[in-house]
Amino acid sequence: MHFLRCVLAEWALVRPRLSRTRYGICLLFLGAALVWLGHARGGADALTIALHAGALAAVLGVAFAAGSSADRAALAIALAHPTTPLALACGRWLAAVLPAAGLTLVCTTLVGWETGAAVAGLAAAGAVAGFALAAVLGAGSGAAVVLFICTALAGAVPPETIVGVAEPGAARLAIASALELGPALWRYRQVAGGGDQLGAALHAVAWAVLGVLLASVLVRHRGRVA
Repeated sequence: MHFLRCVLAEWALVRPRLSRTRYGICLLFLGAALVWLGHARGGADALTIALHAGALAAVLGVAFAAGSSADRAALAIALAHPTTPLALACGRWLAAVLPAAGLTLVCTTLVGWETGAAVAGLAAAGAVAGFALAAVLGAGSGAAVVLFICTALAGAVPPETIVGVAEPGAARLAIASALELGPALWRYRQVAGGGDQLGAALHAVAWAVLGVLLASVLVRHRGRVA
């Protein structure tokens, strides 16, 4: 119970961030842009909208939960209280995932509800939030910017598309490897059906868990350095 209280204490920080920072406005603009893309002539389908809503909102959530130097410095102060690095990491992950999940459900509803698409978007939100949390705690807010851009532009591209050219080159092979191993959106399309649903779901869970564990290690290290 004490662990859960510590996690919920970190999650509670998301409410003032939504109302008193640019986080809420950023989510609103992201949702409006995705809904517009879903309704535009020849626009994206509900699955694509749900995946991008979950993943991009998760990156935004992590950026506002742990992206600034003040946020990362505050982690060391928090460790002086009766909490643990794992509870801090779980709380920050939850603070990023729940608003992303809400945006995913809203966007999916507005562009045409599909249960499979909504579930796929939620899976993407959890996986990307775990990866982003570890990346941002390790490299700062710049990692969130890079991840947001890469996810928006190339996250849904299958790796075989990149290596399928005559001379892919080392850079393209590296990108294809990242798309194959990392929490890329093309894989989580399978959660909605038409592929290895179980494998894609387990991949999302694995990245969520791994990201939180890596984040807890980084939080513990930050506390020792401080």
